Amino acid sequence: MAYMMVHLLVARRWAERHAQYRDNPDFLYGAISPDAIHVRDGNDKSHKNVIHLNNWGTFHEKDVLDYWRARSSPFDVGYGVHVLTDAQWVPRYKKRLRGLFREDGSLDIDFYFRENIATDFALRDELPDAEALLGLVERGKTPEDHPLLTAYEISRWRELMVEAYRGECPKPGLSRFVTPAYVHEFVEDSLALIDEVYGKI
Repeated sequence: MAYMMVHLLVARRWAERHAQYRDNPDFLYGAISPDAIHVRDGNDKSHKNVIHLNNWGTFHEKDVLDYWRARSSPFDVGYGVHVLTDAQWVPRYKKRLRGLFREDGSLDIDFYFRENIATDFALRDELPDAEALLGLVERGKTPEDHPLLTAYEISRWRELMVEAYRGECPKPGLSRFVTPAYVHEFVEDSLALIDEVYGKI
């Protein structure tokens, strides 16, 4: 999965092309919320694909379209942007960042975590308005009727993430593969698919 700053950067960049979502707290809140499944499941990822509308690592357009046709609030649009981001993130790093994998082909989970978290905090530190961005996420309204996550899970995840990203990086250092440059390229490349799906609502 992509980490929080990646999701916020994609969402904000996409919203530049869709003015009704620009600087919208509910939209940005939605863009981090599918990962609230971790409040329920911790590190158990058995429910994650369902919460991600079957787009956690593979692209399933119909599931996102069904969700967006049923739910069209800014929060829900952000939620769909998140899952479409992850649908592109995973296949891309599997193809391009072979250095994240062991000789037997398995992902080195600890290395992947260190790379991603170090870069996510570096991305935060690059942003002159990082605190304002977190403040927007904080102002988003928690939906009480979400079909996949409880209001507690969604709001608790936000609380945990905003607190974490206002603190120090837990894994400081320089990334070799998931670098800020890699993320910035990904952000730009991710927009076309999101636009394509959104345009079919």
